[in-house]
Amino acid sequence: MPNSNDNLYSILVKISVILTVLFSGWLIWEHFSNRPIATNEYSAANKAFKDKHYELAYKNYVKAYNLNDQDVYIIEGLARSLMELKRYEEAIDYFNLAINNDSSFAPAYANLGVLYDRIENHKKAMELYEEALRLDSEIAKGMHWLDRLLYNVQEVPPTIQDRLEYLKTQYSLTEAERILSVPEIDRDQPNYER
Repeated sequence: MPNSNDNLYSILVKISVILTVLFSGWLIWEHFSNRPIATNEYSAANKAFKDKHYELAYKNYVKAYNLNDQDVYIIEGLARSLMELKRYEEAIDYFNLAINNDSSFAPAYANLGVLYDRIENHKKAMELYEEALRLDSEIAKGMHWLDRLLYNVQEVPPTIQDRLEYLKTQYSLTEAERILSVPEIDRDQPNYER
């Protein structure tokens, strides 16, 4: 004769399996039904950017932008890829577009600062670094260890806080003593991504 505990156990197992299947199905449906427009293109662009394939990243960001021209992450990613391709004027336009779309998006200010630093407009870079830090103090921490692992960055790169302090120190010196650019250090200045 079957034990009532065995029947209860069997019913509970069946209920838990059914609930697991229903919950998993709901998660999958929710993931795909609420997926933002241009997600695939944006993800492909980010992957190409992380792999330092900036031309491919640019092409995928353009595809994503054509599908969703209001997404600040897409716009800023497009600007970052243009910056890496040394298409600075276009990059400036897209960074400014990102800032106009979301004036509190600190990475756009930080990366626009990096761009101005690269083209040796250090005063403008300092203003943008300060604004980025004002908007998001977390940006001063620099690249997270997980990002360094994903980007295969062996040593801790300088942060915009480090760069800002360096530039302030240099501007406190006489013009003859200033060293505003050290190419082997400056090229390690990372882009900021959120």
